[in-house]
Amino acid sequence: FYDLIPLLNQDHYLNNKEYLKFYNQKLKDIKNFDFLLAISESARLEAIKYLNFDHKRVYNILSSCDEKTFNNIQVGDYSKFKYLGNFILYTGAVDPRKNLQRLIQAYASLPTKLIIKHKLVIAGSISDEEKRLIYSWCLESNLPSNYLEFLGYVSDKELSFLYKNCYLYVFPSFHEGFGLPVLEAMSCGAAVIGSNNTSVPEVIQCQ
Repeated sequence: FYDLIPLLNQDHYLNNKEYLKFYNQKLKDIKNFDFLLAISESARLEAIKYLNFDHKRVYNILSSCDEKTFNNIQVGDYSKFKYLGNFILYTGAVDPRKNLQRLIQAYASLPTKLIIKHKLVIAGSISDEEKRLIYSWCLESNLPSNYLEFLGYVSDKELSFLYKNCYLYVFPSFHEGFGLPVLEAMSCGAAVIGSNNTSVPEVIQCQ
């Protein structure tokens, strides 16, 4: 059992009638299960509170990342990323629960000398439309867009290198079932700042 993100954020995730029908059927199916294995305590509590599952029938088994890829051992040298310097890293999507707009605002509020010293690097597949949205947030925050760097899709090994070499990893998400990027970053030895929401504090405190 991963989470109830669509159910708890219906305006963003359940505005398609066909998907809503599909999702509601999944919820009905889940209610017929004898036990649920939740990937975090946060997810476990969601099942109990919003699906009325008996607390004795929901178990928190946590989750993990690929230790062969995300660990403190240097697995490769990607010189193509050297130009990034002492960068601040974010990985993930741009949908509203990821809270990327607030990250841009917070970054823009830093002293200029810190912004110059630490670029904000965004890794992950992002559409042109999403980039335009991010640039509009930069404009609203009076942040020159040249301090943002979009890397696009990166492989797991490249991501591991980025985690190991970033000055700071930031994960400001409002809602996560587990928050795997936080664990990946910490497993690579990165300093991490995460939101104080849903499962993210669990991951940070357990490491």
